[in-house]
Amino acid sequence: MRCARFATRGGAGFAARRSPKFDCLRGAARWLLVALLLRVAGGAVAHGQPLGGADAAPARIIAIEFVGNHRTKQPVLVREMLVTVGQPFDAHQFEDSLQRLRNLGLFFRVSGEVQPAGPGQVVLTVRVVEKWAVLPLPQVDLTEEGDVKLGLDYTDYNFRGQDQRLNLKFKHALGTDTGGKAGESASIAYDVPQVGESPYDVSTGVGLATHNEAAARTALTGTRGGNATSVDFDLDVGRFERVKTWRRRSALGLTVNHITASEDQPRWLNSLRLSRSVDAVDDFVYTFRGFRAGGGVQLFSDWFGSEVSAAKITGEYTRFWKRDEHNVVGKVSGGYTFGVGARDVGFELGGGNLRGIDKASLRGAGMWLANLEYRSPRAWRWLGGACFTDLGVAGEEADLVDPSHLAAGGGVGVRATIGRLVKGVARLDVAYGTGPDGVGSLKVYFGLKQPL
Repeated sequence: MRCARFATRGGAGFAARRSPKFDCLRGAARWLLVALLLRVAGGAVAHGQPLGGADAAPARIIAIEFVGNHRTKQPVLVREMLVTVGQPFDAHQFEDSLQRLRNLGLFFRVSGEVQPAGPGQVVLTVRVVEKWAVLPLPQVDLTEEGDVKLGLDYTDYNFRGQDQRLNLKFKHALGTDTGGKAGESASIAYDVPQVGESPYDVSTGVGLATHNEAAARTALTGTRGGNATSVDFDLDVGRFERVKTWRRRSALGLTVNHITASEDQPRWLNSLRLSRSVDAVDDFVYTFRGFRAGGGVQLFSDWFGSEVSAAKITGEYTRFWKRDEHNVVGKVSGGYTFGVGARDVGFELGGGNLRGIDKASLRGAGMWLANLEYRSPRAWRWLGGACFTDLGVAGEEADLVDPSHLAAGGGVGVRATIGRLVKGVARLDVAYGTGPDGVGSLKVYFGLKQPL
């Protein structure tokens, strides 16, 4: 070979003439070659390829360790993992597993490590930093109409450490608005995102509301300010399918609602809901990426003991565009109600869903709504800004295409990240809107989660 011939020509005399500088260069070249080989091997492991090339056995996972889950039970973490002990390591599946943990919304930080554990073996370590999931929040609300409401909202977003949600609410409306009456509302809701190892989820709730608070607990429009009492029970059972970080879901829901109101309003408002949705949104604590879509039909019928017969069809699509910490959110939604009494169980716009417009001031059998919001990067790692615009209409069939019935609002806001809290973004928005009557108004909104 050429190298052998080169060595023969040099012989011992060549070796004797080598300088220390030559030895240093040759040693550096040797270490550079070793480093290059290790880099190639490391890249193969990172992409789930065999260390020895296409014909070699792939590195297998011999253990998965979880660190930092002080409250969250380990089975919750395990069920989100797409990789398991004994299977070949795949870096893409491992990263999708970490993203699924982030999407739970329970962790402030999620990271993973891959450590060699012998020939063809690796150990995976998943480190999490948990958020504060128990939020007992006092409530002080001042409505656009001038009513003052005091209450308590207690939520445990990680009940029993099982990624289950328990919510308790109590609110007292003082009835200080014109024509309003003092009222109370109380409710309890319990959500189980996954029942054991099955592909099913369950959510249920029960509530009671009187007078000014009745509108918040019933699908019946126009109950606010009246002498109404509402008792409701909800049960929703869904079957889901997981594909990487996506979640597809089909659900069946039942609502039983008894209302004591004025004589021209129904006493029973029971319905059956059928829905289909897909959630492909990745959570990065402050920003989001992906889309969410869903649709459904809600049936009110005397078959279920309801005194309204109607079919309410809804659909919505939300898209998140992300670049670094720049976030743009767009949402379109719409629906229509068919049947006798369609307006009684139709739609209400205004307030949180159409900012700058009086809450529930737009009503009708149908509606469509478009929202667009830009969220800026954070300064000092916690304070960001936003600007937004909302456009929509609610009314009867002809109203939905009549420009004179449009309502629009827009404004600016700030977003303060409270990173260790679940739903930890405090927002303050100022919006100006004009409705079909052409009268403009300025509104202020405050909340502890992003509006879209």
